[in-house]
Amino acid sequence: MASCRHFTKTAFENRGRLAYNSKPRKRCRPFSRGIQQLSGFSTSTVTAKEYDVTIVGGGAVGSVLAKQLSRDVPSLSISLVDARTPPSFDKVVGDSTTLPSPRAYALSPRSLNLLGDSVMEKLGNSGRIAPYDAMQVWESDGPAILNFTHDDLNEKASNATKNEVLGAVIEDLPMVASLWDELRSDGAVDLISPASIKKIVPPKNDEKLEITFERGSLSPESPSTTETIGTNLLIAADGGNSFVRRTLGIFPTVSFGYGRQAVTCTVAIDSSIQKIAFQRFQPNGPIALLPVWDKSSSGDKIYANIVWSTTPNEAKELLALSEGEFVERINDLLQSGPTASPPLISNEFKDAMPKPISDALNGVDMLSQTISSSLTMSGMAERQRGFAVPPLVTEIVGRTFAFDLNLMHARNYVGPRVALIGDAAHTLHPMAGQGLNLGMGDVECIVKNLKQAVESGMGVGGTAGLEYALQQYESERQREVVATMGGIQFLHGVFGTTFSPAVHARSVGMNIINSAGPIRRKLVQVACGLQGIGN
Repeated sequence: MASCRHFTKTAFENRGRLAYNSKPRKRCRPFSRGIQQLSGFSTSTVTAKEYDVTIVGGGAVGSVLAKQLSRDVPSLSISLVDARTPPSFDKVVGDSTTLPSPRAYALSPRSLNLLGDSVMEKLGNSGRIAPYDAMQVWESDGPAILNFTHDDLNEKASNATKNEVLGAVIEDLPMVASLWDELRSDGAVDLISPASIKKIVPPKNDEKLEITFERGSLSPESPSTTETIGTNLLIAADGGNSFVRRTLGIFPTVSFGYGRQAVTCTVAIDSSIQKIAFQRFQPNGPIALLPVWDKSSSGDKIYANIVWSTTPNEAKELLALSEGEFVERINDLLQSGPTASPPLISNEFKDAMPKPISDALNGVDMLSQTISSSLTMSGMAERQRGFAVPPLVTEIVGRTFAFDLNLMHARNYVGPRVALIGDAAHTLHPMAGQGLNLGMGDVECIVKNLKQAVESGMGVGGTAGLEYALQQYESERQREVVATMGGIQFLHGVFGTTFSPAVHARSVGMNIINSAGPIRRKLVQVACGLQGIGN
């Protein structure tokens, strides 16, 4: 079925007019629904429509899903509903005074491929993407270093599929704006925005699910409309505080706080970051220095993003510092390289022992220190890659803010004619940069299974094919997401410990991973989504 005409009301239209794409398109079937009268507001009625798939949430995950689904399964009629209308890409990048935003994502090569060539070309030509081909991870209380490079992704890759980068940092707004530009231009997806959802009616038997929303201006002077649409499948991509998930009440969640906050800001640095992402682990949490787009080619400053995970008390303290004090704290951490591990056994304990035992414990301590340091040095020599000192931070640019770090996981990702993707289904600690990458994995998986349902002849109108496709999606993604969450929780505990024997064991383990090519490559390939955890 061909999709309905594209219609988008921009945030800058104040007269309630609808701007239509000039492409003639086949109308979706109308059906009758009553229209609510909203007290104090002028309302009008528009023809209701039906869709095969309706996506709620037009952020990065939702807009990539709309693009991929319309491309891979063109027979489906698709709508995308969002409370905001993103500006055009040209408007976003046209302001020469714009500075990089700390609201950015580190995307893996697999996620970058999902954005598509045209979006990547736009971002690249405008300089609004910051690729990195290496990542350096080190600890605050030990000698260990982990160095990952894009070569770790390419051991078995053909020349046609080799990855030239380990990842790239992209700001949210330019990425979403470029995706919406493409959706507007293509016209295969109905973009319903700005629209505020008022009601969701679950399906009865084999009927469609119904969504009622108010669209247009919310000011009393301008008319708005209330519309109800029907859909065979509602996909919630509306974030961690998902309205769809909360309203339907059929998606119980497991959640807890890490007891940490992330302090983030954009900074100016004194020299190029050399396409390296830096991350140093401390007991309270990691601090990361990430590349972002900059204006150095025009003689302007070079920028980077800081993401510092720490306790709420330290976050409050950091936000209260002057700019100079905050910059000093950042540099104190990032300019400090590998150090000696703490004593394996405390001096107080050794002093309380008889001299022969104390001497033996000193020997064990020295042996452990020697092993850790030797492994670090041999790993650097073998890989011909020493410790790279990060550039100095010179000033804070723009606003510094903090947000709570929480884990949330929906016990089920699917229900009758409903599916959750991205943060609507799962949120986790940002230490490994997996949040949006997991959402992109959801997109890839659900598109694959819906395509199989359509190609099998069952489609999404009946329940048999749709239910099977959704069950496959849930099974595949929950295995991957739960395993990833477990790995990140393990890292959170391992790097958060100050117990000396555990710190020594961690240093040895990191150095073994850094030196052992197959283990290191497997770890990188899993983190970048090029291999499943169980593969």
